Amino acid sequence: MRTLRHLLRLLSNSLRPCLALVCLSSSAFGLVARNEIEVVEVAGPVIQVDDRGVTLVIEAGAKIRRKAKISVGAEGRLVLALSNGARVLVGANSQFVVPAFVDSPSKGSLVDFRPDFGRFTFALPRQGPGDVFVVRSSEGAQHLKSRGLYQWNRAAGSADQQFVCLAGEVLFTPVASTSGHVRLKTGEQLSVAATGEALSTSIEPMTAAGRRAIVEQLAYEREFKVYPMEQNPTPIEVSKATGGGSTAPLSAVLASIEDVVERQTQTNPSPTGG
Repeated sequence: MRTLRHLLRLLSNSLRPCLALVCLSSSAFGLVARNEIEVVEVAGPVIQVDDRGVTLVIEAGAKIRRKAKISVGAEGRLVLALSNGARVLVGANSQFVVPAFVDSPSKGSLVDFRPDFGRFTFALPRQGPGDVFVVRSSEGAQHLKSRGLYQWNRAAGSADQQFVCLAGEVLFTPVASTSGHVRLKTGEQLSVAATGEALSTSIEPMTAAGRRAIVEQLAYEREFKVYPMEQNPTPIEVSKATGGGSTAPLSAVLASIEDVVERQTQTNPSPTGG
């Protein structure tokens, strides 16, 4: 079994070290129509209840309705493709709503993504000046500020949440304006705990074990194949990088991300980025 380090060495000649963002293979889905959110891959029970109370079982190729509540069961998961290029991997035991998504060629894109609980991985393309991507919870809003890879976690029934910045930048704005903003950079994680009306936040560098756990968990979702956003490797290049196969596994690309994260945290170990 190849280690992450070995995968990184195999990747070094074919993938640039700035691979801080991944997206699904273009062969997995067609072009997504403007302002639409498409389910490109799905497994297990996934239910959509729209704002009219109509319940549907989600299948690949379905469109996510705005304001509809999406529930992913214990054995379920799905990948969403937004027409602005963003991708969202939703894990098992997750629930979320997308109240607003507007993808304008002139004004940029606006995404309001509201998870209730579960595990969500967000892969964003390069952000334009008018682009806004907000992951909003009852405790505050995480504004994803740049091209990158992010993860939000909360167990069902828990008041605590964690936001991990594998690559990119996040600005967390608590609901209580007096709490001030919290800035999160590559290789850092934010923990938010709510006790009654009190809200506490803490930010700290990700440990090597923590990064490895995330990479291994995402690699476990090997059914969801990915390519780097800014280049499409040929089958020969992919074969050299991964030891065979026609698509690059997420574990291989994330190995490169892990190296970037480690070098940045070594260079800038301060939890506040200072």
